[in-house]
Amino acid sequence: MSSPSTGRALRSGISAILSVGVLAVSFLVAPRSGFADGVGDAQRKLNQVLDELDSLRDQLGQLDEDYASALDRQDELVIEIAASQARVDEMSAQLGDVQIVLQDIAIKRFTSGDSLQLSPIFSSAAIYSQAGQRTALARLAINTGEGDIDDLQSIVDDLAAERDSLARKQEEAKQLITSLEQRQVDLQALETSYVAKYAQAEKDLGAAKLRAAAEARAAAAASQSQRTRTGTSGGGGAASPRGGGGGGTTGGGYTGNVPSVSGSAGIAVSAAFSQIGVGYRYATELPGVSFDCSGLTKWSWGQAGVSLPHQSGRQFSQTAHVPIDQAQPGDLLFYYSPIGHVGIYVGGGQLIHAYSPGQPVQLSGVHWNKVVGVGRPG
Repeated sequence: MSSPSTGRALRSGISAILSVGVLAVSFLVAPRSGFADGVGDAQRKLNQVLDELDSLRDQLGQLDEDYASALDRQDELVIEIAASQARVDEMSAQLGDVQIVLQDIAIKRFTSGDSLQLSPIFSSAAIYSQAGQRTALARLAINTGEGDIDDLQSIVDDLAAERDSLARKQEEAKQLITSLEQRQVDLQALETSYVAKYAQAEKDLGAAKLRAAAEARAAAAASQSQRTRTGTSGGGGAASPRGGGGGGTTGGGYTGNVPSVSGSAGIAVSAAFSQIGVGYRYATELPGVSFDCSGLTKWSWGQAGVSLPHQSGRQFSQTAHVPIDQAQPGDLLFYYSPIGHVGIYVGGGQLIHAYSPGQPVQLSGVHWNKVVGVGRPG
């Protein structure tokens, strides 16, 4: 049996050991916690930078689509204005013929001692009252013996309406030019902002680290959305790869495998592969030079003889819609609401798209959870 003094010494020793143990644990845990916090802060900063870049890229994509849509409208207006002007000229010529008849009547009445007061309706119909027009036309019908007042009035009314329509189109075209100029300024400013932000992120975080983080984020998102998507095969027809398809090395410098896809979809897919590595530039569809997202899909399907507008929202409205889980190679995948981005699906859970400034046309994993629709051209 130990003495009280021995017991006290033992307890003191145990307490000392426990105290040392606590200190040791504290020493070990505290640095690890600080290290974990440091890693967490770095990851949060990295995620914040990636989120900001994604936001800028989304804004740029939407503005690019608006710009392309305005360019399409400008092309349409050129055709509409020409057609409207032709109709105005035609109806003016018809009324010009009537004026000749009136002049003949006036000459005959003057030489015979009679008189006929002619109306200025045919030279200034816009300021002539409707009642006055009908009176003048009725007088014409009576004096010619063969004129039809309703037919003549119809020409006058149609001409006035067509002139109004032409004026509205000309004004729209004028405003559209101003709008396009402003959109171009906004696009250039946003593109400059994005490139500068990306360059700063590369400087702060390291180009390799930033690229790896972006790729890891994209891969994780694609993997997660693929797992939650009905049918994980990549949609009704995952293409089987074949080496060097579409002519091997392509215009954009891609030398990997190109999927073997039949029919017109295969032509479009091969065309898209041929442009991997080509630079991004808003509102363009210049093979071997630059594309924006809808310019790439428009050009790719154009090689298969299918015409698409240069705007992702209009491409969606003009293609047959299929369920997302039934996407096949060649289909167009649309993103955002309102739609502001499009790429061409090539099978195996991958798409080719022109994504953002500073990044070339690329082959990427599909974020199925962000796809808002699938369009099938042809």
